[in-house]
Amino acid sequence: MSYKFNLRNYVCACLLITLAIVAVFSSYSISKFKKNHDTNVSTLMALNEENYLQHRLIMNATNSFFTASEGVQETEFRIFTQALLGEREAIFFTLTPKLTVAYISNAKVVEHLAELTVSIDKEGMLKGSLPHYQLIGFEIDEPDMPYLFYAIPMKSVLFSLDKFKGSCLKYSSTQLTEENKNCVLEPKNMFFDLFRHETELDISIPSYNFHYLLTIESQVSESRLMEYCFFVLSTLVACGLVSVLLYFRLMNKHFFNRIERENKFNVAMVSSINHEIRTPINALLGYSQMLRDMPKISDEHSVVIDKMLWSANLLYSVAENTLNYSKSATDGLMLNNAPINTLQYFNNIKDYYNKLSIPEGKTLGFHVSDTLPKTISVDSSKLFQVITNMINNALKYSTGQAVSCHVDLCSRRVFNDPTSANRELYLRVLIQDTGLGMSQSTKELLTDPFVFDPESQLKKVSGIGLGLYTCNQLLTQIGGKLRLHSVENEGTKIMLHFPLRCGEYVLSEPLSPRNYADKRILIVDDNSFNLEVCNAMLEDEQFNTVCADNSKDALMRFRDSDPDVVIVDYRLDEMNGIDLIGKMKSIQAETKTQYFILSANDKNEIVDNEHYPDVYFMQKPFNTAIFLSGLEQTG
Repeated sequence: MSYKFNLRNYVCACLLITLAIVAVFSSYSISKFKKNHDTNVSTLMALNEENYLQHRLIMNATNSFFTASEGVQETEFRIFTQALLGEREAIFFTLTPKLTVAYISNAKVVEHLAELTVSIDKEGMLKGSLPHYQLIGFEIDEPDMPYLFYAIPMKSVLFSLDKFKGSCLKYSSTQLTEENKNCVLEPKNMFFDLFRHETELDISIPSYNFHYLLTIESQVSESRLMEYCFFVLSTLVACGLVSVLLYFRLMNKHFFNRIERENKFNVAMVSSINHEIRTPINALLGYSQMLRDMPKISDEHSVVIDKMLWSANLLYSVAENTLNYSKSATDGLMLNNAPINTLQYFNNIKDYYNKLSIPEGKTLGFHVSDTLPKTISVDSSKLFQVITNMINNALKYSTGQAVSCHVDLCSRRVFNDPTSANRELYLRVLIQDTGLGMSQSTKELLTDPFVFDPESQLKKVSGIGLGLYTCNQLLTQIGGKLRLHSVENEGTKIMLHFPLRCGEYVLSEPLSPRNYADKRILIVDDNSFNLEVCNAMLEDEQFNTVCADNSKDALMRFRDSDPDVVIVDYRLDEMNGIDLIGKMKSIQAETKTQYFILSANDKNEIVDNEHYPDVYFMQKPFNTAIFLSGLEQTG
């Protein structure tokens, strides 16, 4: 994932997400509260409608009673109204033309009428009021008492209103105003007002000139409001903690990506420097070998040339170790296994040291076990690097004279997974010297390449230790193992376990020197030093060589010479070696040419290498022994 980390954008995003969560929850809470309020309003309307119908039926029945009867007696009035009202606490009473009380439905409430006030307004409408009662007055067909009042006790009204918990209900008419006990809940501030709803219902009975107003106010309780505030606060805290954790995670990922980019840049830079260094190293090794092979070289000059060869070899080892150290830091080491002729491969390593001329006074014994299979599949470049690195260290640093190398095959449990019962094959290499042995601080170079070794300083030996460290890291990452055992005054033993594969691999027969002249080789390199050195080294092996220093010339010489082998440098000015090989293959109808890529990079670092399985990849500098092994493999 590629992104540019911006703290301001991150804070804004977290704030917006948090506000969105709070807004959604608040909207849901307010909507739910409004829904509950609407439910209460609907219930109140239904209840009021029921009461309205009951009271209207009662008043209509009483009015019809007077209309249908002549000279209604008080006893008849009481019997009828009590039967009509049943258990209700409402009362009926009639008034004379002088507005005095005549008949009363219940004699027990006579004292309640002491505070009754009755009047007729300018429009001739009957008005009346009685504390704790709602009066509805209307005219009846009875000359001696033309007015009838229906008195509804307010406590029955309030009882109905008190059923609505959490809601304030107000009853208002021209006579009185009443409210239930929940009306003490008043909004304390604007925040409380968010959770408050009010609805007014205007109820009227036109036929009896009566109307009243019902007001329902719903407000959330303080406990519910506290729960809401607690949830919002918890959400803010949770979002804050998640934001902080996410922030640190993003920061870690940002730093990790930056470190990874820097590591890749460092590896690329070291690889580029390594590539540039290999060119003069290759030239130094080649020209030194050419000088050494010249006739009439004096012994004195021969010693100087041997020192040049040895120094160039050590310089190459340092360059290779530096590159592998950078790759091991980013877990970039990979195996590129390919089948090799086992005996021929190790004979080539022995020839490598025979031509190199080991330091004066030192001897190298090289023994290969007869139990090794004829062919094995292994990363020959990395195996060559590890073995020669350890032998070079022994020849350079050991105070003894004899250095020995023993190679055989072993089967054991895999190193990277100690719990696994699976067994794998390993190439086991034992390198031993008879010197004074290693100090404890020198042994620590296996895990720390920058340990300061005062004893090594006294002996004028480098204390960086990249060779030992990188070989250990290389073997660890590819599934192998390096073990070190050193005893004072007895010497040092280094055991290498290198992973390999065994099988029936088809290889060409080993090429003999008399057959090399039949092989036409086209060498393509835009560096004149590399071209000259590689040409001289192959001519020394009796190969028939053709050289080209650019891709255009290479294609022309490829058509003319029809070579058996093509060696191409990966980095050319006009195109890379892979593209050049692709053009050569398109020219050649039948695939009979063997192709080699010479590069400072590993095979897995070369783009589109998987599309060319028949191309053999070699690392710089050009090594005749590795080339001959590859030639046998691809032949």
